[in-house]
Amino acid sequence: MHFIDKYILKKSIEIYTAIAGRRIIYLDLKYWIILRDGLGEENDTVARKVAHKILELYESGKCIFPVSEAVFWEILKQEDKTSLIKTFQLAERLSEGIAILSDKQREKVEFACWYSTNAKTDDLPMLEKLVWSKLRLISGYFFNSLKVEELPDNLKGAFLDFVCQIPMSTLIDQAEYLIPFSGKDNVEEMNRNKEKHQHENKSRKAMFLSELWGVLDCFTNQFNEVVADMYKKTTGFRPTEKELANTDKTAWQKLICQAFKMEKVTNQLPTFKIILALAGAMRWKLIEDIPTEMTRLT
Repeated sequence: MHFIDKYILKKSIEIYTAIAGRRIIYLDLKYWIILRDGLGEENDTVARKVAHKILELYESGKCIFPVSEAVFWEILKQEDKTSLIKTFQLAERLSEGIAILSDKQREKVEFACWYSTNAKTDDLPMLEKLVWSKLRLISGYFFNSLKVEELPDNLKGAFLDFVCQIPMSTLIDQAEYLIPFSGKDNVEEMNRNKEKHQHENKSRKAMFLSELWGVLDCFTNQFNEVVADMYKKTTGFRPTEKELANTDKTAWQKLICQAFKMEKVTNQLPTFKIILALAGAMRWKLIEDIPTEMTRLT
């Protein structure tokens, strides 16, 4: 496990303890903007009332408003720098710089928790304790993960402590934070691919499983890393290169798909389940709409 991942794991438990008892509320970009504008209004508008009520709930210690990686990048889409800074400052204040792990990080943590529930161990991780981080570590994960490895061991933790304290609103003048959207998805190509493969699935469930297999295929290495880490934690040794080479790298991928197929997954692996259910539903809707559209055109 990389040092930054160990640090985030420790930080996550600290954050979970610190916010225990507070209501956790997630806001998308639209509502951050409404709150930002509401605080600046002089008239007694609905937005102003809601914004001040939100502040009251936060300052009373009843609520906290963590930010996700997706919302972070959405905030950066604002072209007016003054508005951008105000939105960041408000989000940092109400979130206390706390962020939920990115999708890829959560999926790895969720697999570790799912694996542990099926392993013979008394040390079962609690998912709700392990999904937290600081926004600076989420938005700059790859940059910070490389930088921290260049430092002596006795400075690594202090470096990441310092990174966590840097307000995002002070960094937006840096080019890498201002141009993350230089390209757009090729929607026409995506739709062509949907139509190309629409005959492969005959039900919503089949469509979901198809989406699931495709995404799990991208996580093969991460799954095996988790199992190797847990093997070391249990035995004190890491698997040898020969053992890893003789392992079916898709074994966990197949097992997870089978578990979903047999409806053995309940509240486990939530990120996989929610995102892929939405993606599968969108593809299935396209299939349902095609006959109706063809009838209309003819």
